[in-house]
Amino acid sequence: MRLQLIAAAVAVCAVTFAARADGTLSMRGVYYKERATRVTQPMLDGAFEVGPKGLLTAHLLVDSITSASASSGAADAVAFNEKRYEVGAGYARQVLPTLRIGANGKYSTESDYTSSYIGARAELELAQKNLVLGVGGGITEDEISAGAAQGPAVPTLACEPGQSLPSCTLSTYSLFLSASQILSKNDVLGLSYDMSALRGFTSNPYRLAIAGNQFLPEHHPEERLRQAAAISLRHYIPRSATAVIAAYRHYRDDWDVRAHTPEVRVVQQIGDDAEAALRYRFHTQTAAYFYRGRYADTMGIDGFVSDDVKLSAFRSHTIEAKLGVLGRMFGLENRWAGARFEGILQYVLQDNRFGNAIVAHLALTLPFEY
Repeated sequence: MRLQLIAAAVAVCAVTFAARADGTLSMRGVYYKERATRVTQPMLDGAFEVGPKGLLTAHLLVDSITSASASSGAADAVAFNEKRYEVGAGYARQVLPTLRIGANGKYSTESDYTSSYIGARAELELAQKNLVLGVGGGITEDEISAGAAQGPAVPTLACEPGQSLPSCTLSTYSLFLSASQILSKNDVLGLSYDMSALRGFTSNPYRLAIAGNQFLPEHHPEERLRQAAAISLRHYIPRSATAVIAAYRHYRDDWDVRAHTPEVRVVQQIGDDAEAALRYRFHTQTAAYFYRGRYADTMGIDGFVSDDVKLSAFRSHTIEAKLGVLGRMFGLENRWAGARFEGILQYVLQDNRFGNAIVAHLALTLPFEY
């Protein structure tokens, strides 16, 4: 797979040179480790100008996941390895001096899950570009099976009550709204609102929950409405070349999950060629109304059962350190002088069954200009 990513990078570079378009190529690797799960994720992203008013973006990534069995409640859980492949592309164009529109799509596949997304977005600049309004939406179509299950036969899924099929579908309809207002030469205010409506099979085909004296397959409601609103304020201190970013996000859905996520980030410019950043993020949420660590009987709550940790009440603290350096700081020349080398290290403290986690990112972004 590493050779395939290198070949893809060479191909993208060749197209870029042939078209003589400015752009950037980013190669990133992510490592995630918690108590029972390890994820490695190589990614390749490209952004290329198409004429004076267009921008084409593309990405490729691979998730390699090693974890205990998704049947988390089972005593005989065994380790498994899964790979997910994702490709995506987008195009945006400045159609008017103050209006930019775009569309994007992506497709991912693994042994038991395929997902397709298509979306569109528009941005309008007002008040001499001091105010930027954005609106967008998208549709995701997923197909879920138990294809990764071990054994002579693939289990069927209860897509709807009384119906068992080899695979089920899930449709997600999303809406995005955003606003960015320059308050002064050193302050920017940002607002956003996201909404998504899920319709279909929202359960995990492998996860089991303890109900009474037995294990039952997870069963979630077939509909879910998710909403989130966020606010951010960015302040720049010219004397010390420091940016301070404060943000808050509130999430709610009709499964009674409520979440509050404040964070603060400090970005420090170091000379002309480097910057360092520190970030702290706190997250707290309530449990879904039907979630239980153990159910008294096989009836569950309104017929629903779940052992999904993400639906439980928990808190987490994320501490992040980031360093970005331009190539010229190392004495590199020509196009490598503007290359950006970036490293990110995160430590996540969680009071749920997942346990604490370590996340590491390494990235190289190479600009092309001719």
